Amino acid sequence: MTFAALPLLTLALAGCQQAAEEPAVAEEGTAPQVKLPVPINAAMVGIIDQSADYIWAVGNGDLPRDDHDWDQVRGAVYDMILGGQLIQIEGTGEYDAQWVANQDWQKHSNDLTQIGQDALPLAEAKSTDVEAWRAIGDRLVQNCLACHELFKPEVPSQGILHESTVRESLGESIFD
Repeated sequence: MTFAALPLLTLALAGCQQAAEEPAVAEEGTAPQVKLPVPINAAMVGIIDQSADYIWAVGNGDLPRDDHDWDQVRGAVYDMILGGQLIQIEGTGEYDAQWVANQDWQKHSNDLTQIGQDALPLAEAKSTDVEAWRAIGDRLVQNCLACHELFKPEVPSQGILHESTVRESLGESIFD
């Protein structure tokens, strides 16, 4: 088997596994019911919180050093764009169905996507305009705080943290 055929085989096997687990379409002409296999909170911490760190880092003057670092920033921006849409899908968390049904949740989620879309030209241009990045980061902070005030005021991450939080608290570069 050649390496070129490996991705196709992987996709075919994944499709077979999905078909065995649940039907792709419940009825003809209707879309399948999609549900995240994890709580929305896990998606937010794992995707949105992680990607926010790169936006905030550049806005705080922790500039990417090479193309690899810029790829990380650009990937984080794409994660923000996608993450805002992803958290509009119910997951397995206790409050997920209630959150996604709420118009304020939808607005804040769409705002996350827009913030990512606004950051994309900066990332693609490898912009070192710290003030432009800081403005994006400030919008992100405002959106996150407003959403958390409504939906998760007590424990924002429900105890889920990641490595960059520790590194940032020590003043270390996210790009190390």
